[in-house]
Amino acid sequence: CRLLLGFLEKNKPGFDRELVWKKLFPEAPYDDVNFRKYCSDLLKLVEGFMAQESAGRDKARLQIDLLDYVVRNKIEPLYKSALRQANSEIEKQNYRSLDYFKNKYAIERLYYDMMKFDVTLNTRANIEDISNNLDLFYWIEKLKLFSSALSQKRTGNFEYALQFNDEILNYLRNYPMENVPELAIYFNSFLTLFEEENDRHYFSLRKLLDQYGGEMPKREAIELYDSALHYCTGKLNKGNQQFLKEYFDLFEEGLNKGIFIVNGELATWRFNNTAAVALRLGKLDWAEQFIEKYKQHLPADTRENTYTFNLARVYRYQRKFDKVLAMLHNLEYEDIGYNLLSKTMLINAYYELDEQDALESFIESFRVFVNRNKSIPQQRRKSYLNLLKYVRRLTRIAPKDKTALFKLKEEVIREKANHVNHQWLLEKIAELE
Repeated sequence: CRLLLGFLEKNKPGFDRELVWKKLFPEAPYDDVNFRKYCSDLLKLVEGFMAQESAGRDKARLQIDLLDYVVRNKIEPLYKSALRQANSEIEKQNYRSLDYFKNKYAIERLYYDMMKFDVTLNTRANIEDISNNLDLFYWIEKLKLFSSALSQKRTGNFEYALQFNDEILNYLRNYPMENVPELAIYFNSFLTLFEEENDRHYFSLRKLLDQYGGEMPKREAIELYDSALHYCTGKLNKGNQQFLKEYFDLFEEGLNKGIFIVNGELATWRFNNTAAVALRLGKLDWAEQFIEKYKQHLPADTRENTYTFNLARVYRYQRKFDKVLAMLHNLEYEDIGYNLLSKTMLINAYYELDEQDALESFIESFRVFVNRNKSIPQQRRKSYLNLLKYVRRLTRIAPKDKTALFKLKEEVIREKANHVNHQWLLEKIAELE
């Protein structure tokens, strides 16, 4: 293992088997069969090590494993202490996560075996405790699976045959959840997908996240916040602008609770979406401060491009078009999305600065770029080509030419779904009317 690690640390592409063998067994001739066997044995040891490392990080699991060992081997002097330690470990958190109910079920099941309730007469067993914790774990896990199945059906057209959907949902609709907020959170999260037209489910989920979001394990918190954020996005896509502020407030709440920073990183798409929503809400100073503050948390390989792109968006909203040009001129992004959006910002900047010659030249180079880039989907290509067409027409209309302006405005409104920068185009037409 040390020899192999040495090669890896020196970043060498391979190693000489016979040289390794000689270091291990200086007196023995190279034996390929045995060498492969030793490699196989080493792999098993490494896999065992990884399993031990994983188990060692979960303190609750360690205590439950200890309790399991004590019960199965009938080490009666340790019964009480092992049981107490297991319960103490899982009760440390204020919020009872999905794993809490699974662990509590395991502890109650071991307690049942410890007390020999299956053979003890005239003693009430803990069967209800076992069943209740199993039910809660099962229901929450089922709701998570129901949500995943529904999401994949809508986004990927995949069908999944899951059992007891109707039975569980009908039962939970009448279940007293006021004492089990952990179940209520997942139930409302599922209902935002299942009955998406009913906003009440979202606002119930939002209230619960506000109360418990900071106490959840990060993995669960991210899943649930993302579920709520996706709901907001769906509402926005249907034209409900109320959910623009909901999206912003929800993300800001999660950010303040440290939920979205994972291993020191903030996902690029979260960074982009948050900056965009803040700008659309007119929170320009907030957006600029956010970009500067969280730049350090962006993945290193995309950090500078993401930072530059978003700061240029801020300058566009601040109408500092000279700064937009300075940041984006001659800058090409590998990501096609960044490229298209940054070029659109340059179109806006050239127009706003009345750089007519530069604008005309850039429109033509942008048109060539869109037509030549085969990775751009057809509908998206059409949207950007229409933008260029409308901007070119806009620059050639004489001020106060009401007939031409009315005709262009009518077409821009009619073709809203087939071009980008719709609102900006309407604003520029209005300025010429």
